[in-house]
Amino acid sequence: MKRFHLWLILVTLPFVLLTACGEKLTEEQMRARALDYENKEQWDKAVETYETMLQKFSESENRDETLYKLGVLYANNLKEYEKAIKAYKTLVEKYPDSPYCVKSSFMIGFLYANDLKDLDRAKAAYEEFLQKWPNDELAPSVEWELEHLGQDISEIQLGVSENDQ
Repeated sequence: MKRFHLWLILVTLPFVLLTACGEKLTEEQMRARALDYENKEQWDKAVETYETMLQKFSESENRDETLYKLGVLYANNLKEYEKAIKAYKTLVEKYPDSPYCVKSSFMIGFLYANDLKDLDRAKAAYEEFLQKWPNDELAPSVEWELEHLGQDISEIQLGVSENDQ
């Protein structure tokens, strides 16, 4: 009987140790897993995976993309606007040359204005956007947002002339 217990311990010990250590996935494997979670609309698991990637791969050249994806997931799928803004702000501050920087900067103002209704912060974010990227293709949208800050969409005439009414 003692032999059986010893055998059982020796057989199960490596399995327990491997399981306790957790998986050692590469960044690419983790990104694929996060995308799989997104495709399955498992937003919490996708966010958790991206957050883990930011911690495990702090020197990755893809951190800007990961931060952008986090911002999108937090804003669009989890409705956690403050967390989305935090991800976008980190991207803008740490990766000013990223192709995701301009969109992230726009989204900061947009979330403040339209989801959090914090018009002062929205105005500051939009003005900062226009200072940095006055000629960007999003600049007219930022100017429009500033012009209509705080207005309900039903109050805004959207290119309708008086003759059309």
